[in-house]
Amino acid sequence: MRRDVGFVIGVGVAAGALEAAVRASPLRGFGAAQSLAFVALSVSLGVLAAGGAAAIATLARQAPRWRMFTTAALAALHAAVWWRYDHALNESLRDPRVFLGIPAAFVIGGALGAVVSRWLTVSRLAIWGAAALVVAGGRGQSVHGAKGGGPSVLVVSMDTTRADHVGDKPVWARLVREGTSFTQAIAAAPITEPSHLAMLTGVAPFRSGVVSNGTALGDRPLVWKDLRAAGWVTAGFVAGFPLHGKYGWGQGMDVWDDDFGAWPGAESLSLVKAWDQVALKEHALRERSADRVLAHAERWLGDHRDERFFAFVHFYDAHGPYHPRDEAALGAPPTDGAALTLPPYWPARDRAVTSTDWLSRAYDAEVQDVDAAVGRVLAALGDRLDDTIVVVTADHGESLTEHGYLFDHGDDLYDPSLRVPLVVRWPGHVGAGVVLDCQVGGVDVAPTIRELTGVAAPDGVTFDGVSRVPELSGKGCRETPVVSSTTAARFVATPPVDHALRGAGSKLILKDAAGAAPKALFFDLAADPGELSPQVAPAVRVDLLRKLLSGGTASVAAEDDAETRAAMEALGYLEHETP
Repeated sequence: MRRDVGFVIGVGVAAGALEAAVRASPLRGFGAAQSLAFVALSVSLGVLAAGGAAAIATLARQAPRWRMFTTAALAALHAAVWWRYDHALNESLRDPRVFLGIPAAFVIGGALGAVVSRWLTVSRLAIWGAAALVVAGGRGQSVHGAKGGGPSVLVVSMDTTRADHVGDKPVWARLVREGTSFTQAIAAAPITEPSHLAMLTGVAPFRSGVVSNGTALGDRPLVWKDLRAAGWVTAGFVAGFPLHGKYGWGQGMDVWDDDFGAWPGAESLSLVKAWDQVALKEHALRERSADRVLAHAERWLGDHRDERFFAFVHFYDAHGPYHPRDEAALGAPPTDGAALTLPPYWPARDRAVTSTDWLSRAYDAEVQDVDAAVGRVLAALGDRLDDTIVVVTADHGESLTEHGYLFDHGDDLYDPSLRVPLVVRWPGHVGAGVVLDCQVGGVDVAPTIRELTGVAAPDGVTFDGVSRVPELSGKGCRETPVVSSTTAARFVATPPVDHALRGAGSKLILKDAAGAAPKALFFDLAADPGELSPQVAPAVRVDLLRKLLSGGTASVAAEDDAETRAAMEALGYLEHETP
């Protein structure tokens, strides 16, 4: 009896350890405790599955062959789940890959398990399981880099944060006192993925072709790739699905932490994926709070702060719907009267709110939460903070009520969605307490980091941004135009794209009406900062924007898979999509 129990446990441990070894990845940057938790979960699930298979074997009166039955059933289960959730996840049940592939995987897995069972013994299982555990533990460990030899770099992105909502926040005020800030920083897109790509490459969406969330990046000149090649250890910690590694964001990173689950690495395990399909709304996890990001980022920064590192930390909390940490302090949201026309992805209780003022205060409270999170990131650097180039900015803003667009972003190119905070801190190299009003772009971040670190761009790469080192070192303020782009149609071969050219106190918006003649809107920002009274667009401005765009790239369609569609809809990026 003991040998029977030992065999079941051994099969389960070996199966769980093997999957942990396969699923473990250095990109997760696990420490010892996280690696142990990941392996423990995988092994526990393996033992439970093996125990269930053994119980079924007994009930099916397969006692004489129960070892073979148990092993075969466990292998068949893993094969079928692996096929469904790793290779046919986005296919419908009517697709042959599903209704033929799953039974085929089950049969093949079971047959292999039956054959392998002939050679299985408790001692062999112990040896194989131990070997897999060692591999799993080793593959999840963080990479370490060189000490000294240049400054470290910390880039913090406060997703969906307006420039006019940070001025009274304590951590932001500290950064402004200790660094150089820009009051007219303009995002390259009012959408998370294309704006971040522009920020971290220096290449605008009209040139990269990436204009919407859920787009596979391909090979891109991300600034951290060259820093890593030059000896920096690199890590990214992201909070929203648009920056998930499935789209290519982990390229060139030692660690890319996009684990939105509560248990480290759990969402990569086949049995957990299968459970998520049943238990979770829309079958996926798509964002995480600042506390969850910090739990990983603070540990990594503490482990690596004495090395030369590049760290990217992304907070998503200010993105709607607005549920600040201290929501009770706002008082109960008004629900009397006509409900506001809020984004459909907001939960029903939020869409019942009738006060724009209450929602604006809720948004501001979330920005306050993000400000506090930025402070915790800075504190994690300890006495190495002054040796680190710190860039804090946002990918885009948020329309609170402007232009009848309530508490959302992405569909227009007006300033509430494009004007973002930007500050650079590096004592002794960057001016302290300097506030500059000249227009700059989010697309300038990567070129600036390159010049500050002395790491040049690859040959042949054309940048739309410029280095702001002259401004940071007190050598004047250059006003440069910024081209911003957006689209509401994300899953067509060549998405129709609107573009804006902002500069010299004016903005030109060129709307591509999906087959109709483009419409030009021109605003004198000095006389009309709210962009409420469009004027006749000067032909010279239209010609200039068209000339800039002619050197660009055709827009790239977003990944047309069920997971991407569901994620973008749940996060509010598809409710206005055109047919």
